[in-house]
Amino acid sequence: MTGFWERNRAAITALVVTALVIGFFIRDLEPKVWVSILLSGLTLGALFFLVAAGLSLIFGLMDVLNFAHGIFFMLGAYIGWTVFTNPRLLFNTVPLFLALGAGMLAAPVAGPPIWRRQRRPFVQRALPWLLLIAGGTVAALAFRDYNLDRLVAFGPTVAGGSIPTAEAQEPISRVLQRMALMLVAGLILSPILARRHQDDERSSRIARRLGLIFGFGIVGLILLYARDAGETFVLNLNVDLRFLLALIVGTGAGALVGGLTEWALIRPLYTRPIYQVLLTLGLVFVGTEFVKAVWGPAAYPPLERPSFFSASCRSEGLLAWLSEHCASVNVLGRAFPTYRLFIIGVGLLVFVAVTILLRRSRLGMTIRAGVEDSEMVESLGINVRRMFTLVFALGSGLAALGGVVVTPFLGLNPGMGLEFLLQAFIVVVIGGLGSFPGAAMGAVLVGLARAFGDYFVISGLQLPGMAEQMRFSPAIARASTVLIMAIVLLVRPAGIFGTKE
Repeated sequence: MTGFWERNRAAITALVVTALVIGFFIRDLEPKVWVSILLSGLTLGALFFLVAAGLSLIFGLMDVLNFAHGIFFMLGAYIGWTVFTNPRLLFNTVPLFLALGAGMLAAPVAGPPIWRRQRRPFVQRALPWLLLIAGGTVAALAFRDYNLDRLVAFGPTVAGGSIPTAEAQEPISRVLQRMALMLVAGLILSPILARRHQDDERSSRIARRLGLIFGFGIVGLILLYARDAGETFVLNLNVDLRFLLALIVGTGAGALVGGLTEWALIRPLYTRPIYQVLLTLGLVFVGTEFVKAVWGPAAYPPLERPSFFSASCRSEGLLAWLSEHCASVNVLGRAFPTYRLFIIGVGLLVFVAVTILLRRSRLGMTIRAGVEDSEMVESLGINVRRMFTLVFALGSGLAALGGVVVTPFLGLNPGMGLEFLLQAFIVVVIGGLGSFPGAAMGAVLVGLARAFGDYFVISGLQLPGMAEQMRFSPAIARASTVLIMAIVLLVRPAGIFGTKE
């Protein structure tokens, strides 16, 4: 018992203090009111956790402070929303990026011979910049006069009205020309990525890369030639299947972009943490402007909810909701949206699944062993770098999952990535940098603080000994999370679950 207390003293203390504080604030509230506030806080906490979980995993296992993590959250939201409402945009743009990726995958084939022939220091320094400029120029030519605005104009709510797919899409021959230019751009850029693989030209690696290049090209061509049938098929799916498809594609896209980011940008900077911070900060602005350029600066309304949460009625309980699929459920006489309960369930499921993955699976044990002693693990024939890429992709995918889940709740806007990133950083600082359970604890605290803060901003707070209620500015609700972080750091500088290291 003593050992259990020593291991969990900080967490137990935090739970007791949280319960006492909540008890103080709800002492004069009706049960149906404070239960509804608690559930709203857990909803926000689940969303914050989905972003903070990946951030905590990446820092705890890789020692990388990823300021661009909110971009993966936002990217997942926008891609999931696009799959659900406007799949033609993806069918016409993804082949171009697959062609670029196919060219860049040629790095182990094209890169080493080039760098071996160029031994002069000046050429070694200047050549990457020349290749970057040349590759960027070719990629810009590939997107010259591209009809992106027409592809985005999918419905009457878009500025200028909707444009039919037949008018929005370019001829296939023109798209093939753009794919060829993107392939050339990738080939030009590939030697830059191959610089760290100069001595690795194993036939197995080259054969694997050639297979991937061929696969990327085939998938891109299939998407292009099936774009009309694919759009019709997706839009004719029922709401539930389309939402499930949006979850899968949005999460997968976030994981893929995260893995590519680690492989191409983060991996060369593991020994230079300041450069990592500067790079990921730059990616925040690049990602935000990319979203504005593709989807526009305007906000989008919430996504249509799955049929399980859309019926205009109120169920008397969860068992009744299973058959009625009402939009709300009766909680002590007060309606509470059932989709928010779904968000809470997703957060719990992710927490349990990732905990089992890290603690009980062979993959999780290998990852943790690679963090502790990478040289020993590599001597056993395990590619530690690939494991780190997998961790980065997993963390990015969790953030993207949160982005897709949030769209029927809050909608979309280009600032959502930065907003949730700030809350996620507060969460991981409160819970302890690098602690996955700490991220869960911090998310619950921050979510409850926001929910109670929003309630008391609207209704006022009656303190003992005061004749009138205190009124607060709406900014106080947001500042409450920073206040909690400051208190936690004063009492425990490493966070609730953090260590002194």
